[in-house]
Amino acid sequence: MSDIGRYDYAFDPDGEAWAARLLRRVPPGGTVLELGPGPGAMTRVLLARGHRVTVVENDPQALAVLATLGVELNAGDLEDAHCWDAFAGRRFDTVLACDVLEHLRQPEDVLRRLGEFVAPMGRLLISVPNIAYAGVVAALRNGVFDYSDKGLLDRTHVHFFTRRSLEKTLLGCDWTPRIWEAHREPMENSEFAGYWSALSDAQRQSLLANWPDFDVYQWMVLATPAVDPMAWDVSEARARADRLHGELQALMQVHQHEHASLLEHQKAMAQARETLGDFQSEVQALHRAAERLRAEKAAAEAESQALRLAAEHAWPARWRRRLVRWRLLRG
Repeated sequence: MSDIGRYDYAFDPDGEAWAARLLRRVPPGGTVLELGPGPGAMTRVLLARGHRVTVVENDPQALAVLATLGVELNAGDLEDAHCWDAFAGRRFDTVLACDVLEHLRQPEDVLRRLGEFVAPMGRLLISVPNIAYAGVVAALRNGVFDYSDKGLLDRTHVHFFTRRSLEKTLLGCDWTPRIWEAHREPMENSEFAGYWSALSDAQRQSLLANWPDFDVYQWMVLATPAVDPMAWDVSEARARADRLHGELQALMQVHQHEHASLLEHQKAMAQARETLGDFQSEVQALHRAAERLRAEKAAAEAESQALRLAAEHAWPARWRRRLVRWRLLRG
């Protein structure tokens, strides 16, 4: 695998992959300055969504791939002061620095320069590995801190962050952290699984006690320039109100549909109750008719029994009369 191949990956833009979650923080339709995009896994999605994308990249292999995508290219080193000359006077709605700061020896210098290129009400979106991940601590507990070709301890990482240290860095560079999001990864699924399983249950429980962020593999932070926090708050409140209005409209449409469906159900239930009432009336009428038939049958059976008894009594008397008549005729 080439050096740049380590950073080429596919993901579902509408799924829950970390890259997809990051890109959901980019407002639609704006200009984007993407720092260190590699071969452009996220760049492709931004372009497909209609963003105008400018990239800064210094890897020749990545630049060759990016040149085929139709983006504005700047082949520069982020830590070279002259890299920023190409953007003099320009402003971008979103600046993406996803998995970039950990590769810089002086990320503070870059963060300070970026403030010049963010549009009013623009945003800086950052993602960094979390060196406080419990897997790293488990490896240290086993006496290991080994770099690798990829992952949290990628050998090209020269700077490490925790949430607290990143927040401190941003505040010191005139950025205000607004939104934090965590990429959580179970230790069993990480490159530190072996070190984690090598710990005893007691050691693992001791590490996890009162540590809610033990499984945060990466942090995302959305930051804004600290120069005008009030304007951002107003804009965010307005955007939140718009989102709530949209959600309300959607709920009303759902409610109207469900209300119409409920009315149909109520109508069907009323018809069913009416049909059931008619059926019950018919059943009751049949019961009454059956009772009459049973009564008539009982009366007929009683009459038949009486006739049978009468016939049985009448038969001997009739024969006696015939016998007397016969004797008289003989006599």
